[in-house]
Amino acid sequence: MATVKKLSETVYEVSATRSGEELKHLKKHVLVHFKDAKVDGFRKGHVPADVLEKKFKKEIEGEILNHIISEEYRKAVEENNLSPIADIKLEKYENNEDNVEVVFTIPVLPEITLGDYKSVKVEKEALDVNDEKVNAEIEIMRSNAGKLKEVADDEAAKDKDVANINFEGFVDGEAFDGGKAEGFDLTLGSKSFIDTFEDQIIGHKKGDEFDVNVTFPEEYHAENLKGKPAVFKVKVNSIKRKEEAELNEDLAKELGYDSVEDLKAKTKENLIKREETRIENEYKGKVVDAVVDGVNFEIPEAIVEREIQFQINRFAQQLQMQGMSLNQYFEMTGQNIEKMRESIKESAEKSVKRDLVLNEIAKVEKVEATEEEVNAELDRTAIMYGMDREGLIAEVRKSGNYARFIDDIKYQIVNRKTVDLLAK
Repeated sequence: MATVKKLSETVYEVSATRSGEELKHLKKHVLVHFKDAKVDGFRKGHVPADVLEKKFKKEIEGEILNHIISEEYRKAVEENNLSPIADIKLEKYENNEDNVEVVFTIPVLPEITLGDYKSVKVEKEALDVNDEKVNAEIEIMRSNAGKLKEVADDEAAKDKDVANINFEGFVDGEAFDGGKAEGFDLTLGSKSFIDTFEDQIIGHKKGDEFDVNVTFPEEYHAENLKGKPAVFKVKVNSIKRKEEAELNEDLAKELGYDSVEDLKAKTKENLIKREETRIENEYKGKVVDAVVDGVNFEIPEAIVEREIQFQINRFAQQLQMQGMSLNQYFEMTGQNIEKMRESIKESAEKSVKRDLVLNEIAKVEKVEATEEEVNAELDRTAIMYGMDREGLIAEVRKSGNYARFIDDIKYQIVNRKTVDLLAK
């Protein structure tokens, strides 16, 4: 016997019981799986049922629980036309010899009523690439082309100079780990060193040896240094200053252009393309946001939790590529997994809602990924990894994730085409 109750738009509860003859029949069915079990003092296949029940009590209870959940889950989904989105959650399980009670919940997709999404209108930014913006772009190129040149020995360091220094730090008169380096290039004013360290180098010349007095911040990652005053013994080895590059024919050719005029023309052309891409992407984003904001439904907590975990895992992978673990990051920032999950939740909810709405529109509009589109995407991905399509497919097949890999590509294509459809 079972009952199905709708707890919310995204959760259904199933309550099931087995008792009397029905439970006896189920136990008998489960015991068949243990009939050939080895039990001391009995021949294989001749162990009495009561002995099996006593020896394999937990295993038998687990089989009974799995059988009830499997049967009632299937019936609940079929009879109520549910769309499950995650594993069930066991809420209650009681086994009292002659009566078994099971309660579990099924996370499901909510019903999404789209409304008139085709009538959504947003303003598109006008393209505006004038001479002032082009000149600003060229100025950045000119500035970046400047070269560092060592200043005269009697010239003092200024803000934005690169000082090559030796240093060693002391707290309470004792040197500490990580506080020493030689030949270190430090850009003054970059704020990459603690407190006023960089400010105290300004005004010094090549060959100067002096003390820098600072205080470690209270939130510093090393416990033994938090809030502590420190003295750094510093020596300036050299000072370099960026020499501004002049906008002329030589610089234009150095940057890969035929002339200054060619540099200006192509810079404008590239800036126009970049601005057109930016404006189009921002427009599409605004359209999707407007469509999503106009649809109200309960966001499934199960998918939000999955998205939060996905974002945490992705961040952890990025840290790992930088040689840092998630725990080390928490130590440095004073954060923890609970705070991180809370900070991610809002963006995760927004991402989940966006995906669900776009998926629903794709179904209504019958948006699909064609074989040609999938192959084109495979080709683009293969090029990124320096291989051809066949090589990429072979590598993915080795991992055993080929089906999921293709599904992800199809999802991305459908998502992109749906966004384009809305932005027409």
